[in-house]
Amino acid sequence: MLKRVMQCDAIRSNSGYSLTEVIVACGLASMVITAVATHAAQSHMTHSSIQHAASVEDDIRALQSTIARHLSKAGFIYSVDSLSHVGLAPNEEPVFEITTDNHPNEPENSCVTFSYDKNKDGVVSQAQGEFFGYRLHNKAIEYRVAGNTCKQGGWFNLTDTQTTVATKFTVVREHYSSWGSAYEIEIELHSNLDPTVVSARKFIVEVTNAYK
Repeated sequence: MLKRVMQCDAIRSNSGYSLTEVIVACGLASMVITAVATHAAQSHMTHSSIQHAASVEDDIRALQSTIARHLSKAGFIYSVDSLSHVGLAPNEEPVFEITTDNHPNEPENSCVTFSYDKNKDGVVSQAQGEFFGYRLHNKAIEYRVAGNTCKQGGWFNLTDTQTTVATKFTVVREHYSSWGSAYEIEIELHSNLDPTVVSARKFIVEVTNAYK
């Protein structure tokens, strides 16, 4: 009897897996592979979303820093005499006020232009790159070139529309007094690679030389 049982076991061991066992094994393997692939895809998407969000945050932080730094100096003219009057380089137009406007295709107050004595030589000159401005145009934040007005072309992009879409940029004077003016600025950026990634900033810039 024992000999017969051993012979049966030997036959089973030589016969391999049954079709049912193979099908079950393949099904389990497919489930495992699908789960791993899904997890890897989700991890990649999450990582990409985090990267896009970090990139947009870096852009909006840089915009806030740049705009606030320059706008806060609008109207400044260097002089050893604190009571000296505003100086102009030869053939330059007096444009020391802060002007808000817009490109014809953009919302109201989506452009600001101003100037200041950046190199501290006592005069403001277009040749020295001392006419500044920022505006919203064609889904980008642009900066002023060669003293162009808000409605003119020829401005350069500060943001890259291949990766970032600017959906809002407004500059509004909140109040003014003998000490200067305060401007509220709003910026909103979207990732062009991941539309769900959005970053918005609202901040105040105090301009001590803008008291009119």
